[in-house]
Amino acid sequence: MPSICGEYWQTSRRFNGEEEMMNNRMLTADDCRSVLVVAITPRLPDRSVDLIGVRGNVRHLVDRGVDFLMPECGTGLVYDVELGEYEAVVAAFMDEAGGDALVVPGIGPGYGRSLEMGRIARNLGAAGVMIMPVVGPASAGGVTVGIGNIVERVGLPTILYQRRLDIMPPDQVSDLCRLDGVVGLKYAVDDIGVFRRIATAAGSEAAIICGMAEDPCIEYMESGAVGFSSGMANFTPRLSLRLLSSFQAGDRAEAERIRHLMLPFEDFRGENGGRYSASALHAAMDCAGLAGGPVIPFAENVAEEDLPRVGAMMDTLLAEEGLLEKEASAGVNGGARG
Repeated sequence: MPSICGEYWQTSRRFNGEEEMMNNRMLTADDCRSVLVVAITPRLPDRSVDLIGVRGNVRHLVDRGVDFLMPECGTGLVYDVELGEYEAVVAAFMDEAGGDALVVPGIGPGYGRSLEMGRIARNLGAAGVMIMPVVGPASAGGVTVGIGNIVERVGLPTILYQRRLDIMPPDQVSDLCRLDGVVGLKYAVDDIGVFRRIATAAGSEAAIICGMAEDPCIEYMESGAVGFSSGMANFTPRLSLRLLSSFQAGDRAEAERIRHLMLPFEDFRGENGGRYSASALHAAMDCAGLAGGPVIPFAENVAEEDLPRVGAMMDTLLAEEGLLEKEASAGVNGGARG
């Protein structure tokens, strides 16, 4: 992939050349009181990374108030990405975001990949990292040791990602949140009782984040989450930001109204075992005039017969996004956070 590698080195030199002047800020727990946009990785028809598209997508987001970008996570299909692509994409995100947004890439899955990607992120000057969920053989004791080692060796502020209670039980997670270097926990287990237990025990140690997007975020923020992660914010950032700012301002009715608009798309992503969890976002980006393109295996593109459903949902979402855009232009209810 000579074009990708060449683009990376050009980006890296420009970024490093400005590093001292920019005095890049490291991720803190307080930064997680936001919408954490879990970014897609746009691709060209041959499935190579669309770095020009990356830059356009990043600019679209930061111009609309997004201040927290998470490339190369699950939505970015980090599980199947090559390390050269990983480096190129994270560098492009950082170069385009500049000082307008924190860039916190995923690392992993797995112990070795986490260390390799962590070194890349650190060398690029990322604000922090998120350790992706374990997918291979693991035990609770092994995960405790592994996460501790990764946090220490990578040396960047770290967000943990919890998707399995068997290898990351609540008491263990609370202890991990007390590690030096851990600033947040992205919680993505459908059990609000366990969430409340962790938030009570560790909420003063690390920022606890709803990691299941807009669908359950209101209930989880009521129970101690300081913010939420979102894939739909890739193409409707103002909707997600309005949901958060409305909740923070005590306007539950407006937050619920926005969530209701977004639920059909989230339901579509979850159909058939999450068949289109990532590719639905790519198709939506194309509908919005942003960079989406195909996904890489082992994910699959949205089938032609299902694209009209995406288009119909996007008509509704983009109409509402457009209204919020007009409000912002007029100076009404602007701003990324409440």
